[in-house]
Amino acid sequence: MVNKTMKEIELYQYIYHSPLGKIILESDGTHLLSLQLENSRYYIPKEATVKEELPVFQTTKKWLDDYFEQKNPSYESLKLLPQGTDFQKQVWQYLLTIPYGKTVSYQEVAKEIAKKQHRNSMSSQAVGNAIGHNPIMIIIPCHRVVGITGNLTGYAGGLDVKRKLLTLEGVDMSKLYLPKEKDNSKEKSSLSRCKWCNLENERYVKYHDEEWGVPNFEEHYLFEMLVLESFQAGLSWECVLNKRENFRLAFDHFDLEKISQYQEDKIESLMENPGIIRNRRKITATITNAQIFKKIIQEFGSFYQYLVTFSKGETFYENDQTHSELSDKISKDLIHRGMKFVGTTIIYSYLQAIGIINSHEKDCFLYTSFRATKEN
Repeated sequence: MVNKTMKEIELYQYIYHSPLGKIILESDGTHLLSLQLENSRYYIPKEATVKEELPVFQTTKKWLDDYFEQKNPSYESLKLLPQGTDFQKQVWQYLLTIPYGKTVSYQEVAKEIAKKQHRNSMSSQAVGNAIGHNPIMIIIPCHRVVGITGNLTGYAGGLDVKRKLLTLEGVDMSKLYLPKEKDNSKEKSSLSRCKWCNLENERYVKYHDEEWGVPNFEEHYLFEMLVLESFQAGLSWECVLNKRENFRLAFDHFDLEKISQYQEDKIESLMENPGIIRNRRKITATITNAQIFKKIIQEFGSFYQYLVTFSKGETFYENDQTHSELSDKISKDLIHRGMKFVGTTIIYSYLQAIGIINSHEKDCFLYTSFRATKEN
């Protein structure tokens, strides 16, 4: 996999007709940038010149022909150049090592990435997010990653496609299963949650149950949440969360490099987008914040290491607060560095979201045993 970044490129496209439907290939003329099923969750149509005769497309076409004929082709001859964060690229590089016809769990991938980063542990959620945004499907085999119990979960191309790909590779499907489609609303509704969680909003419940307060210090996620939290200023988090996917598409999947270089034409485009919160001050602040976020990474090695200088790596268990000494200090420093919409209340909410502060209420089913022990 080529290790290179690009700012402005001329894009070329080729449509491959597969047994799974249309597959859209995109290239800079030399490298394969993207390979997405037409109905993939994260596929965004782009302006591109159709140029089937490009060698990169012909080589990839031959690879796909062999793959769908069950010939287990090698990716070594392909010039892959997926665009993403360093963390995402590290995850995608690991996926290339998963053998044809084999599967691994998200937890196993997280464990291997933690080893490579010399860390004791790694969030499976962070890894899952990187896997889910893999831009070169099939070749970078994200379909070979399954739930720890064999659950065929999390595939942007659809679970039926994931099942077909694994079946094509000869995987023993008797050990794998699709998520149950039974109505478990009664079971879910019986769980006690934090009072702020609107049980009528399925997206909100999922965020509360699976994301809020879960430690996730992956760079891309830390930036995404900082952007979203800054847009929350003066509004409710539920309002922002409901527009999260729209934000993701509008802001180039929260690509730090791209956002830091936004110009006036992009600002105007965002101001015309009805799917997001159209606040010019917050949009321009996002660009400024992205530039400062990059400087912090350069200074400290990562944004998380910057936060550690304040938190000392601890998790704080507290609720019924809107700010703390910790959020006061971080907010003051970020404002001093030039960031906007990062007041102490916003930063406190941010620290809750990324898991530095755990604020699940005592009656919530996610109230941790560690916290209960600490309080007792």
